[in-house]
Amino acid sequence: CNEALQQQFNIFVLQNEQDEYEREGIQWSFISFPSNEDVLDLIDKKGSGIIKILDDQCRAPGTTDKTFANDIYQRCRDHKRFEANFRQVGALRFG
Repeated sequence: CNEALQQQFNIFVLQNEQDEYEREGIQWSFISFPSNEDVLDLIDKKGSGIIKILDDQCRAPGTTDKTFANDIYQRCRDHKRFEANFRQVGALRFG
């Protein structure tokens, strides 16, 4: 939720204000801000985000924190914002 709010703030406050300054010819120092869309995808992307994985785990019988961790490591390991060291993966734990 915080990441989504941050993205909304960046778009509606920073980006829109800078666009308006440009349209009105007002001089200002451009504020560069990174997009956090990749973080939002990791957390909440339909079908593959962490929230979807958790939802799937909650609906399946017999799941545990270890099955959840295994699913996260298997499905998110290639995402550029997901990090886990070999000890975490081996122990099926989050750090």
